[in-house]
Amino acid sequence: MIKNNLKSVILVIIFTSNNILYTLTNTEGKVLFWTSSGLKRTKGTKKITLTTIVSSIKIILTYLNNAEIKYIHLKLRGFDKNKKIVLKYLKQSTLNILSITNNSMLPHNGCKKPKLRRI
Repeated sequence: MIKNNLKSVILVIIFTSNNILYTLTNTEGKVLFWTSSGLKRTKGTKKITLTTIVSSIKIILTYLNNAEIKYIHLKLRGFDKNKKIVLKYLKQSTLNILSITNNSMLPHNGCKKPKLRRI
C-alpha cells in the first residue's frame, strides 16, 4: 500500500441489478482502491444481500483506517433499496462524510411504446 498525504477521498458506489461496485479515488480521480460484492466468490442474487454489503464495507473501512484517511465524499449511482443500508453503516463508522451526491439517472418520459399488435 502506498502512503499518501491524503486528507479526503471520494467513494463511488455503483448499484447494478445484481452487483455492487465500490471505488475509492483521490480528489483528482485516480483510483486508489476498488472492490465489489462479487469478489467474495458469491454468485447470483446473493451479491446484494446484507451480509455481503456489510463485509465489503468493512474491507473499505479497513483500507481507509490503514491509510489514515478521515474525510470522505460519497457518490451513489444506480437504483437500489440497499442505499440506505450502505449509508447507515458508513455513518456509524469514524469517518466524516463531507458530501453525499446521488447520481441516479431518471428517465424523463422514456422511450416511445411500441404499437399494439392487432390480430
